[in-house]
Amino acid sequence: MKLIDDFIKYYDPDYYQRQSQAIAEQIEDQLFRRGIKAIVTFRAKKKDRLRDKLIKRNADKHYYSKEDILEDVVDLAGVRVSLYFPSERDIIDEIITDIFNVEKKKIFPTEAHTPKHAKRFSGYWATHYRIRFSGEIREKQNRDIIAEIQVASVLMHAWSEVEHDLVYKPYSGNLSKEELSILDEINGMVLSGEIALERLQSAMAERTKRKSDITNKYELTNFLVSAFDKKHKNKIKIGDTSLLNNYLSTIKKLDTDQFIEFINDIDVSSKDSATDQLLNMLLFNYRVGLRTYFKNLGIAYHKISSCEAYILCWVKLENNVAELYFPEETERKKTAFDVLKIIQHQGRLTKGEMAALERSRKLRNDILHGVHIPSKKSLENSLSELMDLSQKVTSKFQSSSAPASS
Repeated sequence: MKLIDDFIKYYDPDYYQRQSQAIAEQIEDQLFRRGIKAIVTFRAKKKDRLRDKLIKRNADKHYYSKEDILEDVVDLAGVRVSLYFPSERDIIDEIITDIFNVEKKKIFPTEAHTPKHAKRFSGYWATHYRIRFSGEIREKQNRDIIAEIQVASVLMHAWSEVEHDLVYKPYSGNLSKEELSILDEINGMVLSGEIALERLQSAMAERTKRKSDITNKYELTNFLVSAFDKKHKNKIKIGDTSLLNNYLSTIKKLDTDQFIEFINDIDVSSKDSATDQLLNMLLFNYRVGLRTYFKNLGIAYHKISSCEAYILCWVKLENNVAELYFPEETERKKTAFDVLKIIQHQGRLTKGEMAALERSRKLRNDILHGVHIPSKKSLENSLSELMDLSQKVTSKFQSSSAPASS
């Protein structure tokens, strides 16, 4: 008990509150960028609740040090993500694994869990993540913080809060069989409600399709989630829809039927996200609106023309390779292809030239994502290098007959 009492004295709720807020803000930023509707809440464990938990867990864990407790109790800093639409769990999973170091992921319901009473319905549906901080960190000691992120629908979180306090923390006494049955019945209603939310999401996507255009990033994300079939499901990251929405709003030439054709041509074996592939295909086919696109990204005005020139030079390189590699124009325009893969497969560049091309590709991606934009002079030098590389690639492809379509 002395160890637990000492730990409670050592424990600083304000510090863990700041950490949970930092986690929540990073998640909220990504949710906003990707057009995901959700409620994000955060909290630090209260001292009285923590003490009760430690006493109960110590009976099995037998803590010997403060470090034992810190490794065992993962929710001193806690964040809860309550989704409007349950089918967007995969996108949240993508966000969390991208920006944090996930040490453990637990999906509920689990077969290992034994409920305290017989249930007709399956209970709690959610995903819990045990994470450590990664990326940009506000405080140095954040690196040693373990936190828990809980992801479920808004309906499921509401039900679980009620059940957890009444069944697993029965401050008003143990519930009767009738009370437990009512909680189980409510769980059934919640599960039905989640099905209704998924139907609502599909209905919203159908409405977007009927009106033929996508007007904001929330509609875009909803449309993508609904349009993805078994070919795409769980096989490729969706990515940052804000970039794609930025370009779609710039070109204003694409209706939803045309957009679905591009979605169907996404390459699930590619390392690029779905939105990056779609953005690449749209750039390849339309090649307009880049100045507005970069302005919307907040890129400095004096760099915009250089950014535009660099991207258009890369698109021209892709077009030259595609014309030689894909004999049919329709295949050339709608296929998501990786120009580096094609060039590398043909073995027509030296190792040094391939390395330079890979650096150029990375710069291209950074420019399109609006990150790490170099100086105007550096952009101009990089453009000159890319133009030389493009000329070499084109001449080496033209020096021998184009391969048959694969």
